[in-house]
Amino acid sequence: MKALLLCGGEGIRLRPFTHTRPKQLFPLVNKPILFYILDYLADSPIHDVVIVVGPAGKQIQDALGTGENWGLNIQYIEQSQPLGLAHAVLIAKDALGEEPFLMYLGDNLLEEPLSHSIKEFLKTRAAGCSDGMVLVRKVKNPSAFGVAEVERDRVIRVVEKPTEPQSNLALVGAYFFSPEIHASVRNISPSARGELEITDAIQDLINRGKIVNYRRLKGWWKDTGSPVELLNANRILLKQIKPQIQGKVISSHYTGVIRLGKNSVIENCWIKGPVCIGADCHVKDAVLGPFLSVGDRVHLSHTEVKMSILLSDCRVENLFLNESILGEDSRLSAHLHLHKHLEKFRSPLRLIMGPNSLLEL
Repeated sequence: MKALLLCGGEGIRLRPFTHTRPKQLFPLVNKPILFYILDYLADSPIHDVVIVVGPAGKQIQDALGTGENWGLNIQYIEQSQPLGLAHAVLIAKDALGEEPFLMYLGDNLLEEPLSHSIKEFLKTRAAGCSDGMVLVRKVKNPSAFGVAEVERDRVIRVVEKPTEPQSNLALVGAYFFSPEIHASVRNISPSARGELEITDAIQDLINRGKIVNYRRLKGWWKDTGSPVELLNANRILLKQIKPQIQGKVISSHYTGVIRLGKNSVIENCWIKGPVCIGADCHVKDAVLGPFLSVGDRVHLSHTEVKMSILLSDCRVENLFLNESILGEDSRLSAHLHLHKHLEKFRSPLRLIMGPNSLLEL
């Protein structure tokens, strides 16, 4: 069984960050999102991975190579335009062959191991009881997702972002298909937004009398396609880190779990974990955390930062940040009189700033 990993989207909701990198390579807790997914696959029975990439695909290829670091065999296919999830299946047909496969969206993270779902699908497939299986989870806003309507153990209808949803079971970004899906993606036409929708292909399977099952996820699921969801996923992943101090902690107090990279120095600080700080950082006279990820070579002074993501080479001075994302090599500072004003009124700034940004207050 192979995996089809979709990494061709433009990531419009994550601009300005996706102007310079694919969204799948955005780091959470100092590790690219795509690396987490490959870790999932490495712990599953799957060894062969077909990755559909877009115009920025070279960055993904350079980061992953042939997949040998994960014990995987990776093949790349270019999708010149984002023409839909079903279009990705269409162009990957030859690489997938006539075998069942897992289709996984490259910006989704799951708590539950993929191996559980893979085993269930292969078991029902071997019994002749499944041509597809979708993972679903209850959501409060089903109109924002593809939705599955179910009866007993089967999906009877799927609808993409329904205005009046008849179900609260959202389709999670992982799908299992038999080779029958290839006929279905050829049967459908582009939607109103000009894309070949995977929900239409799944509905075609059902209409042709094929069996599509579902599996309810018990753990968390995060679609990291927006800044808010990046911060939410970062918080969840920070809860999983192990304590590790590889740098120096001088005249500082910390509680909770702290991960500090090599050659980093923390001086006269108060840190409230979970906090992850990369290598070669210098932090002085600061209050950090909780739920903070800091990349490599970051300098912070007279600063409070919490519930945020600071990428590598940032420099922040005299500011109070909350729920912020700073791109690489950002420079932020405030004059001393404003710093005192912010401290007095405890007024944090919430900033979303792309790479190489400059802000002086």
